Amino acid sequence: MQQQAVLIVAQSGRFLAQLAHSAGYPVWVADCFGDQDTLALAERWLPLSNLHDHAAVTKTLLDLSQNQPCSLLYGSGIEAFYPILKSLPDTVRLVGNPADIIEQVKTPHLFFSLLQRLAIPYPKISFIADDSRSGRWLRKPINSFGGQFITDSDKQSDSQGAYFQQYIEGDSGSALFLADGQSAQLYSFNQQFSHTDSGSPFLLSGLSAPLAVPVSVQQKINVFINQLVIQTGLLGFNSLDFIITSENEIFVLEINPRLSASAQLIDSTIPLFENHLAACTSQSAKKYQNPVIQRHLHTIFAPFDAVIPEFIEWPSYCHDHPQPNTLIKKNAPICSVLIETSLSFEQSESEAQQSILSLLELSENDN
Repeated sequence: MQQQAVLIVAQSGRFLAQLAHSAGYPVWVADCFGDQDTLALAERWLPLSNLHDHAAVTKTLLDLSQNQPCSLLYGSGIEAFYPILKSLPDTVRLVGNPADIIEQVKTPHLFFSLLQRLAIPYPKISFIADDSRSGRWLRKPINSFGGQFITDSDKQSDSQGAYFQQYIEGDSGSALFLADGQSAQLYSFNQQFSHTDSGSPFLLSGLSAPLAVPVSVQQKINVFINQLVIQTGLLGFNSLDFIITSENEIFVLEINPRLSASAQLIDSTIPLFENHLAACTSQSAKKYQNPVIQRHLHTIFAPFDAVIPEFIEWPSYCHDHPQPNTLIKKNAPICSVLIETSLSFEQSESEAQQSILSLLELSENDN
């Protein structure tokens, strides 16, 4: 008997489609890219043009599901349209956090008030632009994701649709965890890297795992996560973003209430989709040990405007392949690269970018 289809909605749906497909589920995808490897997995696909247009996203999901029973799995971008989860048709079963839980962790005044009550450390925040504040502050748009549009704040910064957060010097990290509404199991600690050449200096450009942090810090983060799960009822895979200083102080930044990009660094033999489904439906998920093999996930950005050649043989470590003849604007993502290596993140990123750019140039020369 065929499994019920999984309806995936995300800015990029390839990885989620890969997880569900590998678990034996038919896959329907709505995303912003329609990459070749996404379409190779999807039985149905429709484009998402504007994640902030709730009516348009809802219509796309209804058109894609065709009133047939399915499970909804969301990914990056849910931050922009999660209110639509309140009005899903009966034929669509949500597999993940419902809208009220997402609202708790993605509404700044609710989330930081919760951290305050739980005595979980976080950088100072404000909801007004104030030039009398000392030190460096950042302007963070509400309901953004992946570090998009985060900028340095000044007294002219617009406070509408944003909040302000004190900048803390340190390494940017994340903790991937699986929650069942009452407790959480840590899966990995990851280091985050930014694409500093873009107009968004905090735009996520890659991840590396495992992030080496002292056991005492791991235990502290584990306590924070379990406190938050108990208070909010978080379900399935989520991730906690934090800053760790040179003195091993921890400052919590946010929770991503969804399967995050860092899950790609987990060994591919681990049944992530099945574990996510089990945790969301009060079933037991298999225990998992934190990874010990170093993996890097890179987003390769275009250093200039480029057109994807008609014929190109993408390496096996490369994912999210754009359609032929797609125009990739400067600083926009070309593809992603997942590498198991002993090289540093920076060395690996440089080699990966050179490899992809030379591949594109060779392909263009062959045509």
